[in-house]
Amino acid sequence: MNQENQDSLREKLNHVIASGLVAKAISIRTGVSTDVLSRFKNGYVCLCVDDANNLKNYLDKLSLPD
Repeated sequence: MNQENQDSLREKLNHVIASGLVAKAISIRTGVSTDVLSRFKNGYVCLCVDDANNLKNYLDKLSLPD
């Protein structure tokens, strides 16, 4: 996953968390540890391909209320 895709995924994650879904719940559903999610969310790390794909698949399935 390239940097542009990682940035897009990070924006989507931040939006979902800002909407009220907690990182712990995302971690449980995706298998990505909460500490890695936190560092990714804050721009300190990029996710490995498997974690990025798991997170993308999960976030793509979410339906947030308007």
